[in-house]
Amino acid sequence: MSLELAVDGGQTNLRMALVRDGAVAEIAHAGGFAYSGRTDLLDSVAEAVTEAYDALGAPAGIERICLGLTAAPLQPERRLRLAERISDRLGGTEVWLGPDMVTAHAGALGGAAGVVTTAGTGVVCLGIAADGSAHQADGHGYLLGDSGSGFAVGRAALRAVMAERDGRGPATALTGAAREAFGDLAGLSQRIYTSPAPVRIVASCTPWVAAVARAGDPVARDIWAGAVDDLVATTASVLARAFPDGGSDVPLSYTGGLFTIDDLVRRPFVDAVRARFPQVRVQEPLGPPLDGAVRLLADGLGPYTPLMLTAGSDAHV
Repeated sequence: MSLELAVDGGQTNLRMALVRDGAVAEIAHAGGFAYSGRTDLLDSVAEAVTEAYDALGAPAGIERICLGLTAAPLQPERRLRLAERISDRLGGTEVWLGPDMVTAHAGALGGAAGVVTTAGTGVVCLGIAADGSAHQADGHGYLLGDSGSGFAVGRAALRAVMAERDGRGPATALTGAAREAFGDLAGLSQRIYTSPAPVRIVASCTPWVAAVARAGDPVARDIWAGAVDDLVATTASVLARAFPDGGSDVPLSYTGGLFTIDDLVRRPFVDAVRARFPQVRVQEPLGPPLDGAVRLLADGLGPYTPLMLTAGSDAHV
């Protein structure tokens, strides 16, 4: 009997699947990664992985773990250090570690060439060209990127609330919704800045920002329209590089929590992409990123090999 683990980890939550003889036997959840000056990111990721592993009962004999992580370090030495920490905590297992855009793409398109835009707390878009080359846009984090993300939507809403309170911006029903969510708004900015997970808190605003938009508030509606415009622009940049000749019937899909908001995100995004790129074939994702990690364990890394680190004495792809 073979035992493997598949992981999809982001800033808001982490999902881990126990894969027994190639089939998912059980799924566990853990908290996401805290971006904070008080917490080492490698420690935060390793702790989240360990939490999910313990929730599965800490099964012995894990042969391999495949992780797609929002927080996968870009620097090779830090990525290796993280892989070693995870391997040590799981009893010396082989580790396949890379960015969550890989497992998102593999889950949505099954390893085929095409473009996948992922939008949740953050945003990243990955295109795999017909020649197997990889092309990425965004994925730069909440300070320098993540345009159109859940964090960006929450931040824009809270900015609008603060602007109204200061007399710098128009009246908006977002203020009342924010008060219901946070209580007294005095000192809200300081409470967010000093919290252990400010990114997660800001991104958690999206449900009530959506409710206010559906009620017709123009400020909230503009925030969502701007988010969709940003997602389309990010997608367009990858399409232009991965398929510069336009091609025909180029597969394009989407994944992530933000795309579950059908009326404000998914349908406007799909309509805009189809109108702007008639050669693109927009399709629903075959599965979520966790399915992508399971698929990589079964089929190997294939075109994603350059994007992934494999660590362990018996590492193979």
